[in-house]
Amino acid sequence: MIIIGGVGSILGSFLGAAFILLLPIFLDIALPWVAGLLGLPFSSATVSHIQVLVFGALIMFFLIVEPHGLARLWQITKEKLRLWPFPH
Repeated sequence: MIIIGGVGSILGSFLGAAFILLLPIFLDIALPWVAGLLGLPFSSATVSHIQVLVFGALIMFFLIVEPHGLARLWQITKEKLRLWPFPH
């Protein structure tokens, strides 16, 4: 939660917790749908293994690419949207 949300930020803790809570729900809904489109037989065990794989990949991604987590990405997005139509 802290790694994905952002170390040293209260907002990062909340964003990380929401992300960790909502990602499995999204994957439970999306993966069987995608498997149905592709014609792949996914069981509930396969979905749970993919969830673990996605969590591990996200932790590695955030440690390497964005060590300040979702809180920093949110801050950058706010700054860009504040100046969006007329950059100074």
